[in-house]
Amino acid sequence: MERQQTIQNEAAISGCGLMLGEAVELTFKSAPEDYGVVFHRIDLPGNPSIKVCPDNYEDAVPRCTSLRSGDATISSVEHLLSALAGMRIDNVSIDINAPEPPALDGSALPYVNLIKEAGIIQQNAPRYSVELSEPFAVYDNDKQLILLPSDSMQVSFAYDHPQIPSQVATYTIQPEIYESEIAPARSFCFADEVEALKNLGIGKGATHENVVVVDEGGRTSDALRFEDEFVRHKILDLIGDLYLGGQLPKSQVIAIRSGHALHAQLIQNLAEKRLIGEPLQDPVESLEIYRILPHRYPMCMLDRVIEFEPGKRAVGIKNLTINEQFFQGHFPEQPVMPGVLQMEALAQLGAWLLLQEQSVEGQLGYFASIKEAKFRRPVIPGDQLRLEVEILRRRRTWARIGGKAYVEGTLAAEGELAIALNQNAAA
Repeated sequence: MERQQTIQNEAAISGCGLMLGEAVELTFKSAPEDYGVVFHRIDLPGNPSIKVCPDNYEDAVPRCTSLRSGDATISSVEHLLSALAGMRIDNVSIDINAPEPPALDGSALPYVNLIKEAGIIQQNAPRYSVELSEPFAVYDNDKQLILLPSDSMQVSFAYDHPQIPSQVATYTIQPEIYESEIAPARSFCFADEVEALKNLGIGKGATHENVVVVDEGGRTSDALRFEDEFVRHKILDLIGDLYLGGQLPKSQVIAIRSGHALHAQLIQNLAEKRLIGEPLQDPVESLEIYRILPHRYPMCMLDRVIEFEPGKRAVGIKNLTINEQFFQGHFPEQPVMPGVLQMEALAQLGAWLLLQEQSVEGQLGYFASIKEAKFRRPVIPGDQLRLEVEILRRRRTWARIGGKAYVEGTLAAEGELAIALNQNAAA
């Protein structure tokens, strides 16, 4: 069993951002198990955090990968993330004082060296991986990105451009191979693109020290590190973009002319299919749940909580048997769970999510309102109801919750619920 890893010691690096051109200092710090990769914008009030995850992807700056959380953004993260992924760093806290990491030499190698300088330590928790049971693909005209089930990650990339010969490369992604064959490959652009990039307001930090420029005759501004350095850099970017999911997929990846936008689309599609996302916590069982919630039989609509992010979202389970009281009288010949109780189950999970981080003794959550409720399919005895809620808006004594209930991956019910926090009323 592979275990999660973090860095042992702090390590810092500085430079200038490639796209926005701002001076920047960045520090890697060790992080606990299941922490993931989190940027902290220490130049902004409150030092806002930006977690690397599909939900935080933002198409903010052209020709690079950006993240946003609230009003805080971080752009051009692909080289840094590629180094973390290639060296198998699962958990790290990153302090940064600008909206973009330093470009350095235009490759991921300086970040690999920074990780090695800090030292890599193994943690006790298992590493979570994305394992596919069937092919998965996204397309955009002649651009393609295909994932095939595999026991390890292998990338095959085909890249062509009118000014250079076509390049194809295949690598199995392991730290030693990544460090020597992929990380040194540098950013590149074509001379006829430079003016257009300037008009977009990007590339302000680009120099011949961090970008290889290719002229109309295919000549390069600097000697290449590899004969096929361009396609190797495309693989470098792809690895960094795939790490937006928090884990690299165990799959054979086939990429044809793909770029940042298509990579992000694939990650978001995987997230929507719930194939990637936050690591699962140990389930919170019913005895623990009802130390927080006041409900008792027959109004207990929540058996387990299997995932949660405090203050953000939760996933719970309700197993339905023929012994549920409501089945005895609600269409008894063909029992169906009342839709209002499906909403109640979502409300109970939402109340639990709000209350589990509260410290006020005796505080309760009650179902205040509902809107946009829709019921997509009957829920019957023997079904397992997967409940998913997220906090859409939050105040001190009130929150609006988005909720969806699934049976075997099919949406059964959804709605927006309001939960009020009050010491004297319960749902």
